[in-house]
Amino acid sequence: MKIKRKLKWFYVVGAIFILLNSIALAMGFQWLALLPISFLILIVAIFRIDILILLLVFLVPLSIEFENVGIMGLGISLPDEPLLILLAATVVFKFIIDGNYDYSVFKHPISIAILINTAWIFMDCFLSEHKIISFKYFFSRCWFIIVFYFLAVVLFKKIRNIHNFHWLYIAGLTIVIIYTFIQHSQYNFSQIVSFTIMQPFFVGHGVYAAAIAFFIPYLLMQALYAHKLRIPASIMIISAALFTLFSLAIVFSYARAAWVSLAAAAALMILFTLRVRFFLIIAVFSAVSFYVVSNSDDIIYRLSFNKQNSAEGLEKHLESVSNIQNDVSNLERVNRWVAAINMSKVKPITGFGPGTYPFDYAVYQDPQYKTEITTYFGDNGGVHSEYLAPLAETGWIGLLSFLLILFFVYKTGFQLIYKSKKYSVQILATSILLGLSTYLTHGLVNNYSETDKIAVIFWGSFAMITALDMFHKEESLIKNEQL
Repeated sequence: MKIKRKLKWFYVVGAIFILLNSIALAMGFQWLALLPISFLILIVAIFRIDILILLLVFLVPLSIEFENVGIMGLGISLPDEPLLILLAATVVFKFIIDGNYDYSVFKHPISIAILINTAWIFMDCFLSEHKIISFKYFFSRCWFIIVFYFLAVVLFKKIRNIHNFHWLYIAGLTIVIIYTFIQHSQYNFSQIVSFTIMQPFFVGHGVYAAAIAFFIPYLLMQALYAHKLRIPASIMIISAALFTLFSLAIVFSYARAAWVSLAAAAALMILFTLRVRFFLIIAVFSAVSFYVVSNSDDIIYRLSFNKQNSAEGLEKHLESVSNIQNDVSNLERVNRWVAAINMSKVKPITGFGPGTYPFDYAVYQDPQYKTEITTYFGDNGGVHSEYLAPLAETGWIGLLSFLLILFFVYKTGFQLIYKSKKYSVQILATSILLGLSTYLTHGLVNNYSETDKIAVIFWGSFAMITALDMFHKEESLIKNEQL
């Protein structure tokens, strides 16, 4: 009788929905048809939030961005952004209001650094030159932090979910790579079309290459250390094949920053192999950074002698990385960097407000660095630096609090690599830090961490390091744990 009663209600509700949907369609309102899907997603978010977040990871590289959807001129990325907002709301309700959360996560140094940086960005919104833009930036950032850091840390209590995270993003990205290869082959893999051939999935070759480069260390580690990690031969072969595919995709992306970022990751791997101490690396890095800043004018002068243009083949394309004499792309980056530095001189403590650089930088451009593609609005890229962006927008406090996050991430990562009792954790932490390093190197000349394609793996990698440190570094090796 209970089954018949449930079936009766199922048919009644179904008939009512069909009737309402027919009326809505006749009136030109098509969105009601999505109500059952939305309801199903909500149920999954409440009862199996782990499935939804992993589904979202797979969908991110396949999502398509739509500009100006008619609501205050805002854009949206579909289908990932609605899912992301739903997840963020569910997390706030389920884990914070309901109290069903492991609050020890908040005590970890990485979490504390993230909260400090987020709190400063929030306060800085009230001092912003464009408050609506800054608050929009703040809430967008919060979505990523809530879901892909604070939720992901709990998700990663099961170490296999760290691997699931990698493989699902890799699966989605592989589809995009194959699509891009097919499109690119029609133009004989010409460099000229390489900048936008991956659309509509990625807006340009820079962010596309940055995403690919992030996963190359993971695939390489899975292939090289398969025997020691007790990975089946089939997974090892797949990892090796995908490593080859991703490497070719990097080459034909013609993204010079991605090539350099992989070289930086290889250098860091050498340091890991030599077991160089974290604080020694920090000391050397700080000294080099101080030297570069102190001698920036002389360095720019010396680089001006490089006349190699960026559109003359792979080898010469790489040589053009440091050309700031006649390579327009490089010259415009310098123009944007100088504008950001000039902005920081005007407001060194608070900056101009989160997300406001494109709206304020025009008057701070130095005439001697302007180029033929210089604009007076950020319609041709932003500041092109993951480090100068917070400096110009949130001041020195914002930049230093961001660097504090990176400090604790790398400090924790080094401890996992050198001191963890679990060999699989050492290898996994190494691949995560190497992947993150490719992006942070890329971030010297580009900034994509506020885009969905990179934010997912950016904050997700922080969550992985936190989870490995909190839940996995002292465990004994478990057979096939990564599968």
